Amino acid sequence: MSKFNVYYEDTDASGRVYHANYLKFLERSRTNLIYQTIYTHEELLKKFDLIFVVKECSISFKKPAFFEDLIKVTSEIDQLSRVKIKFNQKIYRKSDLLVQASVLVIPVNSSGKISKLPNELYFFLEKLKI
Repeated sequence: MSKFNVYYEDTDASGRVYHANYLKFLERSRTNLIYQTIYTHEELLKKFDLIFVVKECSISFKKPAFFEDLIKVTSEIDQLSRVKIKFNQKIYRKSDLLVQASVLVIPVNSSGKISKLPNELYFFLEKLKI
């Protein structure tokens, strides 16, 4: 779980989080999940020529977050294979569910071709899977 403050720059004229900015919070939480392994994105690129890209995203907005809210984002791995990771992600303010998302991420190399997850990373992610 990751916690974030909602800043003025995240909001629209009404003080609500602009819809596209929820994707940023989801991305940050997935990155924090990767950091629970022994790697960073930079290390994955240097060592394995591996970059994660979003292939599919389905998002359901339940309630808005507002300027100066403290939100928490959960990121769970629903499905894991050597060539895809499907995340179930939720954004909360206290106990209120604000956003629910399903995000499919695939590993690619720097040329954009699908790559297989290296064994070391796959096994770490397998431990984090629900």
